[in-house]
This record gives sequence, C-alpha cells and structure tokens, in this order.
Amino acid sequence: MPRTRKILTAILVFNALSAIGGGTALVTGTLPVPVALLHNTPFDSYVVPGLFLGVVIGGSSAIGAVAARRQGPRMHPLSAGAGFIMIGWIVGEAILIEGFSVLQGIYLLTGVLVVAASATLHHRAVIAQSEGRARGAGARRPVKRSPPGDAGR
Repeated sequence: MPRTRKILTAILVFNALSAIGGGTALVTGTLPVPVALLHNTPFDSYVVPGLFLGVVIGGSSAIGAVAARRQGPRMHPLSAGAGFIMIGWIVGEAILIEGFSVLQGIYLLTGVLVVAASATLHHRAVIAQSEGRARGAGARRPVKRSPPGDAGR
C-alpha cells in the first residue's frame, strides 16, 4: 500500500474510533463535559451531538477508511467527504460553543490532512490513468497500407 494511502487510512481509523468513542461517552454521560457549553446551541444535553458525532463523523470516517484500505472505486470521494465532514463539524462546534480548544485544532488538522491526502491520491490516479491511455495509444498496430499502384487489387 502506498505511503499516502497508509497515512490516509490511519487518520481515518483514528477519527472513526475517537468519534465513535467520544459520541458514546457523550450519549452515556461518561465524558465530563459541562452542559453550560451548550447554552448557545439548540441542545439541552449532549445526547443529540453525541449521536451525530458517533454516527455521522465516526461512520463517515469508518466508511472512508474501509474504502481507502480496499482502494475501492469510490475511495477518493468517500475519504474526502469524511474529511470535509470533520472540518464542518469542528467549525460548527467552535461557532456554537463560541470557543476553540487544542483538541478541536487537532481534529481540524486531521480533517484537512484527510482532504489533502484524498486529493493527492486522486490526482495521482488521474495522472496514472492518462499515462496508461497514452501508452495504450502508442501500442496500436500500424495500419497496413497497400503499395502505390496496388489500390484496386
């Protein structure tokens, strides 16, 4: 597996596991996060944000990781989508709670790295595909031509 794809897969697995774990902890109340942080949000508790974190953030990262590991045909959009979802989650969270922490910075960085790695792999795949077509075009059989004056036979 190429290094960029290994890194992409590792980051996505990290994001998936931490989002699913964090979402579960928020829903069950085992993560001691002050409810006061929710004062500017439509939420009274961390149940809905926890479900969103676990299912949407964790799920999209898990799907992206599996696609990257298998190098499936939808690897690039699925992994990039997971990165964009992570970025959106962190930006939205920072806006809603009116603050930004080191932990949010780390996850924002993972989202950016996932998008960058996905774009890099997609770019490499497009180049490899176009080079393959160019080589394939040169490998065609030459057209047999009749010698001059032999056209009617």
